[in-house]
Amino acid sequence: MRKINAKMLILPAVIIGSAICAANPGYAEVVDKIAIVVNDEIICDSEIEGMLVPVYDKFKTVYSGEALMAKLEDARQKAVERLIEDRLVLSEAKKQNITVDDREVEEKVADAKRRFGSQEVFEEALASQRLTLKELKGRYREQIMTRKMMDMKVGSTISITPVEVNNYYNNHLDDFSQEEALKLRNILIRVKEGTDINKALELAREISGKLKEGGDFSELASSYSEGPGAQEGGLMGYVKRGDLLPEIEKAVFNMNEGEVSDVIQTSLGYHIFKIDEKRPARTLTLNEARRDVEEALYREKTNEKVKGWIEGLKKNAYIAFK
Repeated sequence: MRKINAKMLILPAVIIGSAICAANPGYAEVVDKIAIVVNDEIICDSEIEGMLVPVYDKFKTVYSGEALMAKLEDARQKAVERLIEDRLVLSEAKKQNITVDDREVEEKVADAKRRFGSQEVFEEALASQRLTLKELKGRYREQIMTRKMMDMKVGSTISITPVEVNNYYNNHLDDFSQEEALKLRNILIRVKEGTDINKALELAREISGKLKEGGDFSELASSYSEGPGAQEGGLMGYVKRGDLLPEIEKAVFNMNEGEVSDVIQTSLGYHIFKIDEKRPARTLTLNEARRDVEEALYREKTNEKVKGWIEGLKKNAYIAFK
């Protein structure tokens, strides 16, 4: 069985943990227990620990000893606060009889399957989180209920004026600047241990000759390249200064759109590049950035209102630490 990437979790740790605690009592008796009760909802130790895993992985590369423990304790407190707030909203959603169609849940499951690439990998991820498909659907249903509750109580009360959009844009121009970028294609003939360097160079020069005679770069990349995106005609996508090896950057950023480079040697082997498009450095216009500006303003206002609304829920909630 292939190893499941920790970053490819089906659900956020907030949701995954609750599925383990609530739905697998036999497992919970051994390694898990209820940590907090929020109204009729529960928070398990596994949920808190699940949220801390990525934090720990990050902190342990920078801190150690007492400093690491202090950072983790602070992160734990924040995780607990976040989980309590999530449960308060879920509890309120249930109180308000917020409903979720099966179709909405199935769409979330289908999206998760697409992200994992195949049914097999998706099922392995479920198993690694000790989740059944039924439990996963239950967690997704709660996610959707929570979102609908937030939209009803907070989102529907938020309005954004044209003046606010204009002011935000002018005060955050740096956020809407685009660096110079190139849309690149690459043909790479690798030089690995045991490779005949002369033969590799000879092949690279042969391909370069075919390109100069009018050969199709994409077809030649698909046939010969051992680099990224070979099967997509050598497409690397957009790159900025600092993304490439210095010897490559120096060459390609001095090329014109549509131009093909000579053979360039690096520690990887022999490269040939084509510039599909040159995108100059620029600042997006207000019309181009409008959607991003409105989303940023919406987030700011939502966070502000949500904080006040949740504080009100806390005052009337039953919260017990076990």
